[in-house]
Amino acid sequence: MAKDDIGMEIPQQEIESLARLLLPKIRQFFESEEGQREFDEWKQRRAQEIAKEAK
Repeated sequence: MAKDDIGMEIPQQEIESLARLLLPKIRQFFESEEGQREFDEWKQRRAQEIAKEAK
């Protein structure tokens, strides 16, 4: 079981069930044009953040 910060235990079966429900939609989004565009924008922002931290 996974335990969160407030002491609630979530059965592993429930976590896996939720993952099976969400994963196809997540994949569908990231394979779409919009998802690809947003991911590219995120990568650019992240690269800028890393460059700032390195200074």
